[in-house]
Amino acid sequence: MIGSYLLLLSSCCTIFSGTKQTITFQAPNGTKIYDATTNVKVAEVKDGQTATVQIRKRREDRILVAHHTGCMPTTFMLETSFNGHTLWNLFFWPGFLVDFITEKMYKWSTPIVPIELEPDEEFTGDCDIS
Repeated sequence: MIGSYLLLLSSCCTIFSGTKQTITFQAPNGTKIYDATTNVKVAEVKDGQTATVQIRKRREDRILVAHHTGCMPTTFMLETSFNGHTLWNLFFWPGFLVDFITEKMYKWSTPIVPIELEPDEEFTGDCDIS
């Protein structure tokens, strides 16, 4: 019985790719990245000027904001694209519905996101973005 449900709820994107995708942010150490809509911290660059996180896939693009002391907030977008694994659902058409509902038929277009920060003119301290 459980096997039948798993088979019905399986789709090609469920099998070949997960719900989340690895995204690497490249920015100066100390940069904090927040979701612009919810203001929830997504990542913080601590060492090596990179932060790697798992972000849940969505149908819609996701707007993020990077904050660093002494720098202007930098807004950027994670854009979605079609997940090619979805095409395997041609052999099992209900998989299209599962992939659409679970938002797995989409993926983030850019798995490595370079973030360029600009110094804040009004900040009196030193903006170390090297």
